[in-house]
Formats: sequence, C-alpha cells, structure tokens
Amino acid sequence: MKKKTKKPAKATKSARKSPVKKVLTQEASLRLPQALSYEQVYASCPTDFFKFKTTAELENSNDIIAQDRAIRAINMGLSIKRPGYNIYVAGIEGTGKTSVIRQFLEKWSADSPAPYDWVYLYNFSDIEVPRAIKLPRGEGRKLKKNMEHLVKALRSEIPVALQSEDYENAVNTYISSANDIKSKLYSELEKLAKTKDFVIKSTRMGIETIPIVDGRPLTERDYSKLAEDERTEIEGRRSELEPEVLDFARKVRAIDKDTGEQLENLRSSIGEQIISALIIPLLEEYGQFSDILEYIEQVREDVKENLLEFVEDDQPAANAEEAFLIEDKDKFTKYKVNVFVDNSKIEKAPVIIENNPTYYNLFGKIEKNVEHGMYLTDFTMIKAGSIHRANGGYLVLNAIDIFRPGNVWESLKRILRNRKGFIEDMGEQYSLLPTSGLRPEPVPLDLKVILIGTDEIYHILYQQDEEFQKIFKIKADFDFKMERSQDNIMSYVSFIATRMRLEQLLPFDKSAVAAIVEYGSRLIEDQNLLSTQFGEIKDLTIEADFIAKEKGRPSIERADVEDALDLKYYRLNLQEEYLLRLVKQQDILISVDGTRTGQINGLAVYDYSDYSFGKIARITCTTSPSKRGILNIERAARLSGKIHDKAVMIIAGYFKAVFPRNKAHAFTASVCFEQNYGMIDGDSATLAEVIAIISSLARAPIRQNLAITGSMNQFGEVQTIGGVNEKIEGFWKICDLVGKSEKYTVIIPAANAQNLMLHRKTQAAVKAGRLEIVPVMHIAEAFEIATGIPLGVRDVHGDSVLTKGSALDRALIWMDKAEEDAHHD
Repeated sequence: MKKKTKKPAKATKSARKSPVKKVLTQEASLRLPQALSYEQVYASCPTDFFKFKTTAELENSNDIIAQDRAIRAINMGLSIKRPGYNIYVAGIEGTGKTSVIRQFLEKWSADSPAPYDWVYLYNFSDIEVPRAIKLPRGEGRKLKKNMEHLVKALRSEIPVALQSEDYENAVNTYISSANDIKSKLYSELEKLAKTKDFVIKSTRMGIETIPIVDGRPLTERDYSKLAEDERTEIEGRRSELEPEVLDFARKVRAIDKDTGEQLENLRSSIGEQIISALIIPLLEEYGQFSDILEYIEQVREDVKENLLEFVEDDQPAANAEEAFLIEDKDKFTKYKVNVFVDNSKIEKAPVIIENNPTYYNLFGKIEKNVEHGMYLTDFTMIKAGSIHRANGGYLVLNAIDIFRPGNVWESLKRILRNRKGFIEDMGEQYSLLPTSGLRPEPVPLDLKVILIGTDEIYHILYQQDEEFQKIFKIKADFDFKMERSQDNIMSYVSFIATRMRLEQLLPFDKSAVAAIVEYGSRLIEDQNLLSTQFGEIKDLTIEADFIAKEKGRPSIERADVEDALDLKYYRLNLQEEYLLRLVKQQDILISVDGTRTGQINGLAVYDYSDYSFGKIARITCTTSPSKRGILNIERAARLSGKIHDKAVMIIAGYFKAVFPRNKAHAFTASVCFEQNYGMIDGDSATLAEVIAIISSLARAPIRQNLAITGSMNQFGEVQTIGGVNEKIEGFWKICDLVGKSEKYTVIIPAANAQNLMLHRKTQAAVKAGRLEIVPVMHIAEAFEIATGIPLGVRDVHGDSVLTKGSALDRALIWMDKAEEDAHHD
C-alpha cells in the first residue's frame, strides 16, 4: 500500500539553518513486508516418498549418519601408528559420538591381533622392584598354574626326601663320624691335661681346665686358699695346656663346619634331583622366553638355598607374632605369578570404555592389607588399570570425567608422553615423608586413547596446555546438524526402525516418522536442516511408544509423538506456568491491547537447560532534552551483560547516523526492561529499544498487540536472533491468556523465517488468522508496522534525508525546538 505524495511545504526555522538539504516532501510509504503464511511457519515432512506403511517393514541399519568429516578424521587417527596420534572427539551431547566410536573401534579391533599378557614376578635381585614380563596371549595364566603346581610338588616331595630313612641315615652317618672324631680329640686332650694335673670339662661357655691337687679337682674356693707360689705354679702348667685347648676348639669348629657343609651338600644334592626333575620341563616349555628362563633359574637357586622352608615344622608357635612370621604365604609368595593383564579370553585388540576414570581405575594400584596393625603388600597385589588392559588396543575416556579426580590429567599426559604404564601409590605423592615400598617396573604401552568431549574443552586445552596438541594430534569434529534432504530423511527412518527393534518398541507409521523428522528440524531451529542429536530422537521414540501402548494402539502414530512431546514439556514447564500465573494475576504488568507511547513488547527467552520458553519483556523509554545520550538503566543497576551494553552503543551509533550531521542533536533516552530483577544480556532487543526511543521522541504510539525481536546494526539493518520459536510461542500464550484483540503480530528478522518450526497450537493461531508473523529487513519496516507512521529514512549512508511528517522528522523538530527554547532561556 502506497501513500499519495503531497506538495512541498515550507521548511521550519530550525531546518533552514541546516546546510544539509532537507527534503520536505512526503515520501511514498515503504512497501511493507507481508505476514508469513501458515505453510511458511512450519516445514511439514512429506510422506509420499515413504515406501512403507510402518517401520516394521524396514531392515536395521548401523550406518553412521552425516558425519563424514568426523569419520575421515577418526580413520586417519586410527590408521597412523605413531606417538601422539591420539584422537579428541568433539561435539555437543547426544550426537552419537560414543556410539560411533564404539562402532568404529569394534571394526578396527576385529582386524587387529590380541595383545600380549603381562605378568609381574618376584625380583630376587631387588625385592622392591617387581619384574614386568610379557607373554603370548594365554601364557600368563598358564605360567601361573605351572608355578603353583611346581610349588605344590616341591612342598610335597622335599619334605618326603628330607624325612626319608635314607636321608636320615646319611645325616646320622655324617654326624656320627664327626662325633667320633670330636670324641677322639677330646680323649686325647683329657690325657694331655691329666699329665699336667688338670681335668677337662666341656660347658656352654667352652672348655674349662680344672687343676687337680692330691688327686682331687679344686673348686674355686679351694683354689683361692692356695698359697701364692702354688697358684703361680698351677697357672704355669695351665698356660702350657691352653694352646692345646684352643687347638681342640678350632678343630671341633672345623669338624662342625665340614659336617654342616656335608649335610648342606647332601640336601642340595637331594634338592637338585627333586628340583631338576620338576623344573626341566618348565625350562623346555619356556625355552624361547629368555626372561622366563632367567626367572626359573633364580627360582631353582632360591629353592636350593631354602630347602628347609619346605619342611613343615611340627612345633607349635610360641605366640601370635611368631605364628604370623612363619605363615606359609610369606615363605612361598615369592614363587607366585601375578597375572597383571590376562588377555586369554579375547580374540582381538581390546576396546576399553572407562566410565569412571579415577586415578586407580585408570592407572592401576598397589593394594595393601592391614594385619597386626601394619600395612603389608607384595608384588601379587599390583592391580592393572584401564590403561594397561587397553594396551595393544583402544581406550575411550570422557574428557569432563578425567578432570574431576585430582592428578588424573597430568598423569595421563606423562604416561602417553613416555608410553609407559607407571604404577604408583598416589598417597605417597602427597606424603611429607619418604616411604619405602614397591616400585614395579613400568609396562611399555602401545595404545590409542580416544578422548570424548565438547568443543569448548578442546579449545581450552589447546590454548592453555602446551602438551595437549602434542599427544592429541587428531580432532574429530561431530556436527550437530545436517541437510534436510531426502537421503538424510531416509537415514532418520532407518535410525527409527533400528531403535524400534533394539528397544523393542511398537512400529512407527508414516505420520509418526514424519513427526519425528519435523522434531529434528525443531531441535536445530531450521526448516532446511535436521538435528544429529540422535540421543534426543531415541528418547522421543521410547516416550512415543509409552504413549501408544498406554492408548492400546498396535502402532505409533503422529498423535502419539505429539503427545509425547507435550508430556515432556509438561514435565519441565513448571516455571513457565508460574510466570503465566503472575501475568494473569497482573503481578507482572503486560499490555497486549491498545497503544502506548514509548512502550513496546520485546521478547526474551528463559533457558533452564532442559527447557526453554519465551516471555514478553516490557521495554519502556522516556526522553528529554539533554546531552547525556542513551541511559541504560540495566547497566546502571549492574544488571546488563557485555553484549547488551554493546547493543546500546550500537543504538547510539544509529542515531548519530540518521540525524543531520551539521550539528549535535542532544537528547537523553532512559531505557528500561520493566520488572526485570536479574541479569539481562544479548542484543535481540535492539530493534525494539530503538523503536521505543523513537516513539518517545516523536510521540508516536506503538501497537501493544504486537511484539518484536531482532538485532540491529548501526545502519538500521535487522539481524538474526536465536530462540525465535520459543519467543513467538511465549508471546502467543500470554496473548491467548489475557489479550482481547482479534489479531496479534510478531515482527521477526527476515533471516529468521527459515528457523520457524512452531508448536501446533501456535500454528493453529496463525492458520485461524489470530496471529501473524511479519519478517522485516530494516527498522523502517518494523517501525511503520508498529506505529503506522513512516520512520522517515532508510538509507543512512551519506547525508540523512528525513521525510516530512515522519517519526524522525517529528523527533528532529522537537529537539530543535527544545534547543531554541533553551537558547532563549
């Protein structure tokens, strides 16, 4: 609709002072944009190309949907067998990252051989450093059984051999022979002592020489009564005998030593026969494993040195402490095998998804037992972590989880950098005093770590941690949207059919499938796109199945999907209902009828993470002559965010551009979001704020049965915003609740028209003609729709030209008059 052009009128006094030519003719009205049709506010999914009645007719599909970029990156990361080529999988929750990774890894692991077993063995050279040895898959458990059988056989055969009659006869022979020699030597020493009038007596303290006087051995008392010369004479004879006594003692010790060596050799000979008979088969079996051969030889020598430990002691322990010290486990633990990583039951490379990556779950631990008030441990209590079980395969971690426990991230970096699986007691790292304990040999690592997280975490790590980019060189970025093409719609259909069977759901008919596809566009807020947040789609299929079964249907229909969505919103929209109640009770003042000057209905979104809804933000503005410019009340009250502050500065820039530049036009505009008691941020109210300011300056009433949302630049061009569906739906709910007008209008940026996927109740209002949605590209269009008055200028480039009678012309006249009045005063 165009307005007739009027003849030029005389310029005002203030206008004539301006060197900038001011056109006083009334411009033809703008060609205002038309409201969107019912079909334009919601993109329905056609069902004519669906070649099925229900999804029961379709086959399962495990195809990965619309993630070509991520798939290419994952393939590359898994193919490069070099240090540092671990993978960070980025994307928002619900895009199927974990499912895709699991599917990929199952395929890759199937083509990779199962890794080695790892065992920890007692280190006979350094007991604090248990040895880590790798064996072919299944050999670890076999070695453990072989060593158990060996120890069992040794404990059975050695006592029998050492308690046999032949062994005892041999021992008695050695001892008897030694005793005969010692008796002969003793007899000779007695004869010699007798010739010197001494008697030899054997005591615990050694050999005593007792003098004889008058055929009778002297006691200490008798000896003390002797005269000095007699004692001197006795000591002289004793000194002659003493070397012989010492020689006797030396010979006896030599005989005992020789006898002990003979007995030891006897035991060693018997032990060697037993051990060799039992160990030689093991040496032959493990001949190709040098580390195991070395270990078995060390076991052989240790058993030979400790044969008597294999003989049960029939004497009861004197006390509990002694019983503790002689427990069998202390004597034979060193011969056990700790199967640290047992891969005997897997046929391919391991895929470990660690859902609870605490320090010990991830990196292993050294367990301890509390016995008799002491912490005790040994190499058999070394336990593997996920990083060891995934060795030779793949480890999947959630990025957010590894930052919750302390020290996990730093330890993970160190292990991936060194490619060794260190096992440490985390408590010792924080101890003020050094402690002695086990320091197991680290296990060499060869694995891929896949870290799943958000894009925000990736960029934080990339920028703040220098090592991150060296150990996670591949980023696989999962997109959260895809084109709404026929092929991708059919991918949705395949996904729904697959979930139907996996979750044992009722079949979905064509209408139900179409409703789910439309919900996919609603999630992404775009008529031309579909969401790849398949976690949300899966939940919707399950909830729709619940509704259909509750109704007793044989299959799921569109109404069931829509009811499932409504039920979901009902579960979550308690805060929205509170707000609507406050509006109805007029605790929150909202005007949706009539006209107001300097007051406009903006639109805002409340986001509660799991549920978002729109509400009317009543924006008011008062103006007066002043040089203070635009006063942002929210900013003055410290309730304004940085983006909103920027938007206010853009508004100031716009006004500088639209008014003539020959002089400063001073006014103060006080802008307020009424009844706002929390932080406000964003620039989607910029368009509404500018219209409210111009309305106040030009005294141009604004329709209250209208709401507006849109960002704006300094040239007056309207820019896209977010949450357009929630904003429109929130406005309509309030209008339907308290409004009295026959029709309501929502002005949105033209670029947001493709984002409309309105709820069916709001669609019905559009279809009935009670709600119209008008897309605009410039503030001039929005202002004229809101007030019925032309703004007065569209192109702010170059010198501003204002249309006579327009809102900006009125505002300029008012400012010039105010300036003249101030000058006269």
